[in-house]
Amino acid sequence: MRARMLHDATHWPTYDACTVDPIDTDHAKLRDEFLSWPALCLTVEQVARLLHVPVVAAVRLLAGLEHDGFLIRTPSGAYRLAEPAVS
Repeated sequence: MRARMLHDATHWPTYDACTVDPIDTDHAKLRDEFLSWPALCLTVEQVARLLHVPVVAAVRLLAGLEHDGFLIRTPSGAYRLAEPAVS
């Protein structure tokens, strides 16, 4: 999360803690979905619809989570948790 500094000549600088990059928000939402549903398997197109983002953004989000070791890509092209939680 990245805070943006707001400043004008009449006030002390303040930080707007609510300013978040959309990619960070989408990243967090996607991680939460997979953690909430450990058996979840989603395709790129499904992630794009779920997050209301272009397919290119969904590819980038999924690739990042795969690179981090959080997700794996199945032979069919869907993504799932790398290690499903044991209940």
